[in-house]
Amino acid sequence: MKDFLDELDQELDGTTNTNSDDNKVEQKVEKKDNTKREWRKVTLVLKKDQKNETKDNVVKQNTKQNTKRKDNNKWAYRNSDWEIRWKFNSNFPETKFYLPSLRKGYTRYMPVWGNNETWAKNMWMVQYGDDIVLIDCWVQFADKDMLWVNYSIPDVSFLTKYKKEIKGMLITHAHLDHIGSLKHVLPALGMPPIYGTRFTLGLIRKSLEEAGLIPHATLIEIDASTGDKFKVGSFSVEYFNVNHSVPDCAWIYLESEGGTKMVHTWDFKIDHTPAIDKPADLDRIKAIWDRDISLFLSDSTGSTRKGFSMSEKNVWEELERIVSNHTKGRLIIATFSSWISRIQQLVDICEKYDKTIFLSGRSMIENVAIAKELGYLSIKQGIVKKMTPKNTEWVAPHKQIVVTTGSQWEEFSALSRMAEWRHTAVEIVRWDTIIFSSSIVPGNEKSVIWIINKLIKLWAKVITKDDWEVHTWGHAFQEEQKIFLDLIKPKYFMPIFWDLYFRTVHANTAIWEGFKEENILMLDNGNMVDFAPNNGNVFKSRIKAPIQELVIDGHGMWLANSHVIKAREKMMNAWVLVVAFKVDKKTKAILGYIKLETRGLVYLEEVRFIHRMIIKKSRDVYENTIKDVPDMDEKDLVKILRTDLEKFLLHKLDREPMIIPMVTEV
Repeated sequence: MKDFLDELDQELDGTTNTNSDDNKVEQKVEKKDNTKREWRKVTLVLKKDQKNETKDNVVKQNTKQNTKRKDNNKWAYRNSDWEIRWKFNSNFPETKFYLPSLRKGYTRYMPVWGNNETWAKNMWMVQYGDDIVLIDCWVQFADKDMLWVNYSIPDVSFLTKYKKEIKGMLITHAHLDHIGSLKHVLPALGMPPIYGTRFTLGLIRKSLEEAGLIPHATLIEIDASTGDKFKVGSFSVEYFNVNHSVPDCAWIYLESEGGTKMVHTWDFKIDHTPAIDKPADLDRIKAIWDRDISLFLSDSTGSTRKGFSMSEKNVWEELERIVSNHTKGRLIIATFSSWISRIQQLVDICEKYDKTIFLSGRSMIENVAIAKELGYLSIKQGIVKKMTPKNTEWVAPHKQIVVTTGSQWEEFSALSRMAEWRHTAVEIVRWDTIIFSSSIVPGNEKSVIWIINKLIKLWAKVITKDDWEVHTWGHAFQEEQKIFLDLIKPKYFMPIFWDLYFRTVHANTAIWEGFKEENILMLDNGNMVDFAPNNGNVFKSRIKAPIQELVIDGHGMWLANSHVIKAREKMMNAWVLVVAFKVDKKTKAILGYIKLETRGLVYLEEVRFIHRMIIKKSRDVYENTIKDVPDMDEKDLVKILRTDLEKFLLHKLDREPMIIPMVTEV
C-alpha cells in the first residue's frame, strides 16, 4: 500500500496513479449450488514472486479461478514466508472438548463471546450438520485490570479440531472488537474464507498484511445493498445495509438447509440522515417478516436509553457552528479513528471555511488512507496535511483543525502525548480548544477525566458531548429497538452484546412489545441451543463449551487466569517480600545474615523495625522446622516458610505480600 504520509506530503494532489496494480489479484469465484450460479468478487494480496504459486495459495474445493496479474504496490506484502511472524502467536492451548452431536436437520447456535461482557467481545458460531460458520472475531486492548498484557483474544481451542468443517467467517463491520484477532485465529482454524463488505475487508487486509497472512487469505467482498444471497457451506447468507459509526456496517440473514432462519443485527442504529452511508433500508428489512424468522438476535448496548439516538446531521451542524466561529488558537478534535463519517464531515466543513486538517495518530492516518483509497472519503487538494512542525508553521493557529486519536486516554495515543507535552508537533497552549467527539467507553471514565484535567491545567478549553452535540452514539436506543422487533416479528428473540443487565432491559422491552417470556433466550458464553427443522422448537444443551479468554503478553499467548496473571494481581495489591537464606549443605545451619528485599511493602519510617521482625521470625521458622525434620525436602521447606510468614505478617501488619523464600546451600 502506498504510504499515506507520502501522499499527504503531496497534499493529496492526485499526481500518483492509484489504479496501477502490481501485486493485486482479482478473481471471480464461481460456485454451483444445484441450478443456481453465484458470482462473487475475491480480492487477494500477493507478493511479486508468487506468480506461479497463486493457484496453490488460494484455490478452494469446488472453485474455478480466473487470475489476472496487475501492477500495484498499494497492498505489497512484506513477508515472504508462510510462517506467521512470531509476534502474531497462534498456538492455542489444547483441549479435549468436542461439540455434542447435532441431530439431523437441527441448527445450532452458540455465543463464543459477546454475552456477559461489558465491552468489545464479539464472536458467534452457527452449525448445521458438519458445517460451521463463525461471525466476527474480537480483540480487547488492555485496560488497567489486565495487568500489563498487550491485549486479549478469544480462545478458539475447542474449534481447532474442526478446521475442515469451518466453511467461512462472516464479518459484520470494521471495528476492532469485531475483526481484531483474525491474525491470531485464522491460522489456528485453517484459514477459512472471510466474507465482508468493502471497507471492512480493507481494514482486515491491512491487519493480515502486517501478520504476513495475505498470500493465504481468501477475502470475499459482499455488496450489502443488492439483496443477493450466497452459499457458505450448508447456509444461505444475505447481508443488509444498516447504520452504525463505521462505513459499510451490515446485518446478516442466515438460513440453514434445515429451514432455521436467523437475523443478526450486531451494532446498529436508525439514522435517516447519516453522514456518508445510505439510511437503512427499512422496507427491505420489513420484508424479512414474510420469511418466518426463527431467531432474531439484536444489539443490547443502547437498551437503557429511552427514545431515539441522535442523527449524524445534528453533529455535522454543531461542528460547523464551532469551526465557523472559532477565531483563537487551534481546534483539536479527538475521535475514534474508525469514525470515517466524522472525518468527512470535518473535511467538508474545513473546505467551506478555508481551514486545514492535520491528522495525528497512527491508526487515524492509516484508516483515513484506506477509506480514501476505497472511495469512502472525498478530500480535495490542500485540505489535509501531515502533522509536522514544518507544515503547521505556515498555517495560522485558528486555521488549524487537528484530528487526533486518544479520546479514551490510550496511554501512547496522540492526545495523551499532547496533554503531557510529549507530542513532536503539538504543544497545548492557552486559547487551544479540545473537542471530545466521542463517548466514554465504560471503564475508561476515570482515565478520560484525568486527561481532561491535564488539558485544563494547560489552559485549554475542553468541550464534550455533554456540553454540545459533538457526538452521537452508534447504537440503537429503546424506540429503535422496538421498531425492529415489530418489523421482523421472530418466533424467538435473543438480546446479545453487553452484560446481563443490559440484555435483561432489552428482554423487558421485547416483553413490552408483546413477546412471550418463554420465547426470549438468554444465553451465556459457551451455551448452545439447537433449533428443530423448519422453525421448530428450541432445545438448550446442558453441555457448555469451555470458553476462556487468552491474553497476548509480549510474544506469548496465555490463559487470562494463568498463574502469572494471578501473581501480578497479588503483587499489585500487596507487593513482594524476598527472604534469602544461605545455609550449610551438610548441617543445614544458617550462614551469615538472612537477607531481605521488599518492594511496596514497608514504608520508610518502619523499615528497620519491620525488617528486624521479619528476620527474627524467618530464622525461628527455619531453625524450628529443620530441628523437627532435618532432611526435609527444599520444596516443602520453602512452602512452610512462606505459609508461616504470610500468617505472621497478616497478624502483625495486616498486609499480605507475595513472599518468595530462597534457600541456597553452600
